Amino acid sequence: MNRTLLFLIALFAVSGVSAQAAPLSPAEQEALQTAEADLLRLSYTMHTDSSDEARFVACKTLIRDLVGALKTPNSFNYDFSGLEGVKVITSPDSTFRFFSWELHVNRDEYRHYGAIQFNERDLKLVPLIDRGNQLRQNPETAITSNENWLGYVVYKLMPAGVFEGKKYYFLFGYDRYAATSRQKLLDVFYFDASGTPTFGLPVFVTYTPEGHLLEDRTRLLLQYNAEASVALRYEEETGRIVYENLIIARGQDGSPTNMPDGSYHALELGKDGRWHEISKIFSHKYEAAPIPVPNSSTKADLLGRTSEGG
Repeated sequence: MNRTLLFLIALFAVSGVSAQAAPLSPAEQEALQTAEADLLRLSYTMHTDSSDEARFVACKTLIRDLVGALKTPNSFNYDFSGLEGVKVITSPDSTFRFFSWELHVNRDEYRHYGAIQFNERDLKLVPLIDRGNQLRQNPETAITSNENWLGYVVYKLMPAGVFEGKKYYFLFGYDRYAATSRQKLLDVFYFDASGTPTFGLPVFVTYTPEGHLLEDRTRLLLQYNAEASVALRYEEETGRIVYENLIIARGQDGSPTNMPDGSYHALELGKDGRWHEISKIFSHKYEAAPIPVPNSSTKADLLGRTSEGG
């Protein structure tokens, strides 16, 4: 185990036994506001500096200082809404929350960092260790823990059902992945019998394009061309998960790539606690996969800035 990983585990693995977090006192609120301002400066450097080393140092310092801030009593009740570049997503019942962010290591590598904080007065924090590079062969059938997390930024968390006695959640994730490709994920999250955070559960009834059942699918992963925009979302009005169909097309450089073809799939929760696929819920389909031209004037980065400075 390398020194960097030991550093992360040592900082993030903080556990205490205490009562649920109480409302913040004025002193606690002020301390966390000050810490958040310092963390925001580190996040800006981590996401924008042209030096690989400077970005890494900022990320390492952000981890240390974030853990320090979270040691403030009752910190669970501080939302960190001003900490751009770090996603903070809380469970609907407010029993835990995810922190997650990405680090641009180099042109073809992004690394992800995160932790789960529990709703307690004194800090209880579990690290998320990105092992995505080791899971690339079979990512859609793997079942992992916080110590071998697939690695992504969590942008939505929702209760998803009960399967074989396990209450589970869906995590919607985004991974910039590489220079020419991106990933969106619908991961499954739950706590096992010992309370260990666990990712992946075979709750999907989905099929290949030829109609064959995909056995033991534990998450949905969409990998697509970096120039495309691909939907993966929950629709409140229908109770469905909707995601775009991908086909192999020729990229701008002539190499094969995955692109949306204009049709969609949906997942519906069945009485068996699993999500069943409904194919092609919208009839329109392009003859060839569209390759959108990115609009650089309005495209925002992780910090919410556009190329015009917005």
